[in-house]
Amino acid sequence: MQRSDRFLNIQRKQGDQAADLLIVDVFSTGKQAMLYGLLKLEEKGIIKQPSSPVKQFLVSKRTKPDWFDARRLQRGQQLFKQYALEIMALLGAMALPYCYAASPGNKALYLSDKMRNTPGKRLLDTASFVIHVLTPGSLEDSNTGHIHINKVRLIHALSRYYLKKQMQWDKAWGQPINQEDMAGTNLAFSYVILRGMQQSGFILSQKEKEDFLFAWRYIGYLLNINEDLLPSSLEEARQLADTIKKRNFKKTAEGMILTSELLKYFRTKVPSWQAALIHSQVRFYVGNDVAEYIGLSPDPIKDRITSSIAAFQSIRNMLTVKPDSYLNMLSQHMLLKSRLRNE
Repeated sequence: MQRSDRFLNIQRKQGDQAADLLIVDVFSTGKQAMLYGLLKLEEKGIIKQPSSPVKQFLVSKRTKPDWFDARRLQRGQQLFKQYALEIMALLGAMALPYCYAASPGNKALYLSDKMRNTPGKRLLDTASFVIHVLTPGSLEDSNTGHIHINKVRLIHALSRYYLKKQMQWDKAWGQPINQEDMAGTNLAFSYVILRGMQQSGFILSQKEKEDFLFAWRYIGYLLNINEDLLPSSLEEARQLADTIKKRNFKKTAEGMILTSELLKYFRTKVPSWQAALIHSQVRFYVGNDVAEYIGLSPDPIKDRITSSIAAFQSIRNMLTVKPDSYLNMLSQHMLLKSRLRNE
């Protein structure tokens, strides 16, 4: 794994060459309708479509890397299944706000408008991706998880294509959704989530944590993230996360607005007593420094209440294992999807 400033500066200029070239070809040949039509389909529907360069990209499979281990991937996915509801909660309360502190990476999210104008849709898309790639068996050769990953690659390439045409995009920021920023997001969904699990009192063995990280290493590989940006151990993950944080985390208007809109959405979906504490709950998970970057100032009373509740929940999580976490998560996900469809 590499993490020198020189290497990471180069990675800020890199996107996803294969996906980016395909998008340029699609637009130059006027085949946007075909592209958007395929992206709207479920994975099995894509397989049934006539052959085209876009379909070929979507159904293609990367050759497994030398370090691939099917058993470790399976164990990492099983950990998600065991704690699916808790992991998805941390995705919204910790991983996404953590990403908003990274600038100029957060400018791509801000300028795309989706997170500001439709945070619920953004959350649903992110949750759907996590479910597709972490459900046990989804990335086996006989399944279609790789198609969902390839869809995300093309969606990222589309975003890069459009953002670079905007006058607001400064070339000094590098490519939109570049390799360093994608690596940072991968860490937020893996290493940072594991930190959140620890803060929540869940007792995971070193092997369980390493296997969960391994699953995301392989997912990152399938997303075409440079292998030198995919940690092979928790220690490497910590080092890379610290380096990216030092390089990119700062207080910006974009980060504060994205966080404000996310929390505003959360407040409309939870009981009033919880809505009053969401600000402090996010502060608890991301930490004081990141909270400052994304505009979450201290609130001594609410922060103290949140810490007390967290301490009580941590003890409970240490002593009990919640059954049906995965099924409960799926039920909540389908409810969110239904609500957004009716809004």
